[in-house]
Amino acid sequence: HGLVNANANYVYEKIMEEEARVKVEVAEVQAWWNSERQTYASNEMAKKLWHLLKNHQANGIASRTFGALDPVQVTQMAKHLDTIYVSGWQYSATHTTSNKPGPDLADYPYDTVPNKVGHLFFAQQCHDRKQKEDRSMK
Repeated sequence: HGLVNANANYVYEKIMEEEARVKVEVAEVQAWWNSERQTYASNEMAKKLWHLLKNHQANGIASRTFGALDPVQVTQMAKHLDTIYVSGWQYSATHTTSNKPGPDLADYPYDTVPNKVGHLFFAQQCHDRKQKEDRSMK
């Protein structure tokens, strides 16, 4: 009868050890799922814009902005503006086969603005790399 109790205690201890390991593993997975697994530049820019606008609101000032169509405009505007606007209609109106702008019916493809923002963003990153390289050479 004592051997049965010893085996039962042994099995119980092993089960408890396994449960403890599972709890630790579950806690690690939950922590991982609650953390940012990837950071996105768009998320950082959204946070930056939010803080910029909240700061302007608190100080009673406006954000100066213009619409940009190409990387040259963006790099020139970036020196002087808080924000730069990308208009889907403006972009689609300047890239038509007839070269005639039409009414703003938002009848351009859904990915027009994200694609243009990506184009301008990567151009800015390229410009940043060039400037950093120039500074490091001096």
